[in-house]
Order: sequence, then structure tokens, then C-alpha cells
Amino acid sequence: MSTGALAAAQSPQEELSALMELLETISVGAIVVVALVLAAAYGLSRLIVFGIEALGARAPRARFFFNVLAPAVRLIIWVGAGLIILFGVISPTETTLLAVLASIGIALGLGAQDLVKNLIGGIIIIIDRPYQLGDRVRIGEAYGEIDYIGLHSTKLTTPDDTRVTIPNGEVLSGLAWNANSGNPDCQVVTDLFLPHDSDPREAIDIASEAAYSSPYVLLTRPVVVRIEDRFQDGPYTLVRVKAYVYDHRFERPFQTDVTTRAKSEFIRRGMLLRWSRHDAAPSTAELRATDGAAPASTSV
Repeated sequence: MSTGALAAAQSPQEELSALMELLETISVGAIVVVALVLAAAYGLSRLIVFGIEALGARAPRARFFFNVLAPAVRLIIWVGAGLIILFGVISPTETTLLAVLASIGIALGLGAQDLVKNLIGGIIIIIDRPYQLGDRVRIGEAYGEIDYIGLHSTKLTTPDDTRVTIPNGEVLSGLAWNANSGNPDCQVVTDLFLPHDSDPREAIDIASEAAYSSPYVLLTRPVVVRIEDRFQDGPYTLVRVKAYVYDHRFERPFQTDVTTRAKSEFIRRGMLLRWSRHDAAPSTAELRATDGAAPASTSV
């Protein structure tokens, strides 16, 4: 047997002896110290994150600045605790450390690939920042506000107040849409619908006024209204209102407010009368000329 083959054959035994040596150096006192270090890291992490969240609550417009710090602080604390435990409490020899790392690498490669992928994804998210705490994003089928970024997973709350947990590995291999990218203001799209023969200029004027009148609109950003003809079970006109809210948390209230204002005006002007009938449907102009009264029917 060659020298290289002999070394390869002895390597598992060497790793086992190194692990046994490491276990022998771990005393009850060392276990207690490790537990205290982990408890201190957990308590310090929770305390600092709580303070950051409190500062964000006191200054809502600046909460994105404070929220950037939370994941980074959490990562630094846990990495520091790990280094303290490894080199300050256990203090393995170089040979033992290499053997332990090799064993851990083999174990992770065989049975914890998803865990490693999620941990790498968490580090990349913290460093690259495709999104941060407080952002309104869509990841896969989930859409909502990011309220937690950890090493293993990201959590968001949907507009319907549902908590969604997303493994960080999915972010590495998928797409993430960010609506505001660390800014409190956000563009909101509101779709309104009208009969296909409605006056487009009149529709644009009503939709624009509804957006500008909303208490949630950010008046320093433009309001844009687009008209588009579509067909689904019949022709109709889509009125799309694009405007900014001063805080993305007002996305749904803004959509409700614009829809209520615009639809009320559509009804007042008789622009929806065509859809209120179920017969052969005269034109909107005829219905408005007769104040909604049914025109004379023609016999065949």
C-alpha cells in the first residue's frame, strides 16, 4: 500500500481521535460558560433590536434608516458569540479544529444542504440588501411588508395581516419585487373600470381629481392616468391611476379612497348606467339623455 493510500485510510481514525480529544477538553464549566455566552448574545440581540424598533416607531419617516441596522447587528452579535465560544472557551488545537471543520463539512454536505443554502442566502440578503425591514415586496406568491430578516428565513406580513415565512434560499434562486427600496413613499396603482363607450377625457378628469383629493397622496410626485380598451366577456375601458402615497402602509387605504371617490362621481354622472341594465343595452349617451329611463323598444 502506498504512503498516500495509507494516509487516506488513516484519516477517518485521525478525525475520530481529534473529535474525542475535543470532547475531553469540554468540561461542565465550559458548557456552563457556553450557555451563558449564548444567553447573553440572545439577550443583547433582543435588547438592541427592541431599541432600534422603538426609535423607528418614534420617527416613522426615518424607520428605514434604523431598520437597516437590525439584521446587521444580529449577525455581528451571533458571529462574535461563536468566535468567543470557539477560541475563548473551547480553544481547540489546530489539528482538532481542522478535523472538526472537516466533519462538519461532510455532515452538512450530506444532510443539511438546504440549511446551508438558507444561511448563505441570509448573509447575502444582509450584505447585498435586495430588500430591508419595512420594504413592501413580492417574493414568489407572497406580497407584504418585510418585518424580519434572519439568517435562515425572511418573514413578511401581507395586507390581510397574514404572516408568511420564506426560506432565504428561495430568494437566491427566485425573483423579488421591491416597491419602495428603503423609502417610505411608494407608487400605488388603482384600476377603475367603465363601459367601453365612456368619454375618455371625462374619465381621466374624474380619476385625476379623485387621486389629487385623497388625503394619502404625495403631492410632490406626479399623478398619471392611463386609458386602455380591453375585452373580457365584452368590451370595457380600463382607467389606471398611478400615484404615490407618502407612506407605503397607506397603499390599500389609498386604493379604497380613490375608487370610492371616482366611482361615486361615475354614478352621479350616469357613466355606469349601461352596466346597470341587463337587456339589449342602449348606448350610455342615450341612457344619460333620458336620465336612466328605458328608451322605447323596437319590435322585430
